[in-house]
Amino acid sequence: MGGASSGFDQLQEPFDSRQFQQALSQWLAPLRMDCTKPLLLGWYNHTRAVTADGTQKLEGPDDAVAFAICSLPRYLDTVVDYYARKRPAKDLVDAATNEILEQLRAVIPASLDAQIINTDVGPPYVHVQTVGAVCGEDQHIEAKDVQSDGRKEWQEDLEDRLEETRDPKMWGTESEMRRKIFGVNIHPVWGGWYAYRGLIVLRNGKQASLQKPEPLDFLKDEDKMRILTEYNQRHQMCLWRDLPDHAPENRYSPEEFFFFTETSPDKRRRFLDLKVSHLPAAV
Repeated sequence: MGGASSGFDQLQEPFDSRQFQQALSQWLAPLRMDCTKPLLLGWYNHTRAVTADGTQKLEGPDDAVAFAICSLPRYLDTVVDYYARKRPAKDLVDAATNEILEQLRAVIPASLDAQIINTDVGPPYVHVQTVGAVCGEDQHIEAKDVQSDGRKEWQEDLEDRLEETRDPKMWGTESEMRRKIFGVNIHPVWGGWYAYRGLIVLRNGKQASLQKPEPLDFLKDEDKMRILTEYNQRHQMCLWRDLPDHAPENRYSPEEFFFFTETSPDKRRRFLDLKVSHLPAAV
């Protein structure tokens, strides 16, 4: 597999997060992946302390620079390529991601002491929505973020519908949980048609001067209500992933829609077998 020839060997001292971001993005692009803007580990850990009682904090210096890695539309092509070569016994997507992360580990200068985490697997376990929000990559929305006059009525109506439709066998009998409206992150280009796959923490790549960006705020209230409604009521339909006037090339292909929403490992494997059988024969 492997990404493009990169600029990692051209990184200059002192460490510069923007230069590293450019090299990382260039390396990931052929694999239909990209990296987020840089963040400091301290930003993430502070936010986890404030919003989640310190759960899922990460060990490391506060001024260590980190980047999340995301898969983009057409990442299925990367998964198919890996499957055709390796035929993994399980974890069909994670196995492809792991190969990429190991290859990335080999090209990042050892002097940066990179910790590379598959965020779908762990440990350590990373709250990727926090990562995306604190580095200004995407916008996190909650019901409380809707400011329009109709917010109260919309929220109560959605909570009522969720309580009526959520199965107590899955959600429990507590009304609070069955009525809960879960928040979600939305990207200004990809909407919800992307997925966090990894996190790189450069324990020796420090930049205390890095300025924390302001939180993104590009969604209108009507879009927040639509997205939160679809995300909580009909998550698997993926309508919540669409931005207004969403460009087709910035969402999953029909094949990706069905593959990544399929929960049966056997059906996923069967799909990959069929997909590989249609690949051109190697010359």
